[in-house]
Amino acid sequence: MRESIFKKVFFGKPSKISLLSWTKLLLLEVYLGEQLLEMLSNTASFNMDAPFNGKTNGWERSLIDFIPATLINRLLSKSILVLLNDKFHSHYALMKHVQAPEGEEEIVSLYKLNNENLHLLTELKLAYNTIWITLNVIVDVVVYIATNDISITLLTGAVIEFIRRFKW
Repeated sequence: MRESIFKKVFFGKPSKISLLSWTKLLLLEVYLGEQLLEMLSNTASFNMDAPFNGKTNGWERSLIDFIPATLINRLLSKSILVLLNDKFHSHYALMKHVQAPEGEEEIVSLYKLNNENLHLLTELKLAYNTIWITLNVIVDVVVYIATNDISITLLTGAVIEFIRRFKW
């Protein structure tokens, strides 16, 4: 059995990135990671440029094309590109760099889902959901201890769940 992904989600290689940058990437990953995984899984076996009977092994696109088009993602696109490159490509090896087709000049780096690490799609999604549930429980307990009011505690839990689910 493989080792749990949690250690890899929280801890990186110290020589590659600063602790502050890693923390920012971690927060962004926990917030947007699930929708990035959905985008990767949805495009993993689709290739518009492949012939009908040809091999289809997923999108080969620039990193920006793997970011779902939402208002928040547009505002955070530079940070999401760093997240995709530093964590999804370099750290998890979930994405891999591909060469431009023969005869075409490589203007921008192309990436695709690394089929050897497909298991990470499910494992990372489980990790993100576990992090959110843990955060929600901890905040709910702290709010209840501080206020001794179940209504405020339920409202706090609902707000956290709203933030988790709605990405606009």
